[in-house]
Amino acid sequence: MSEREKPYKESMRRIVVKDSAVPFVSRGGRVFAGQIVGLDQGVEDGELVQVVDKKNSPLSTVRVFF
Repeated sequence: MSEREKPYKESMRRIVVKDSAVPFVSRGGRVFAGQIVGLDQGVEDGELVQVVDKKNSPLSTVRVFF
């Protein structure tokens, strides 16, 4: 993986969102279940995770609530 492809915080688990959600989330909007296309295994309730687009570009950092 090149430096450009690496997520901002490598130690954080990630949630990947749909392309249509990128502008909304990057402006501080909430992430809803229907916007998620993938996530790292082991994401737990209350955990701080990084939200990325399909190209692995960081958009936001959020706390997960199931």
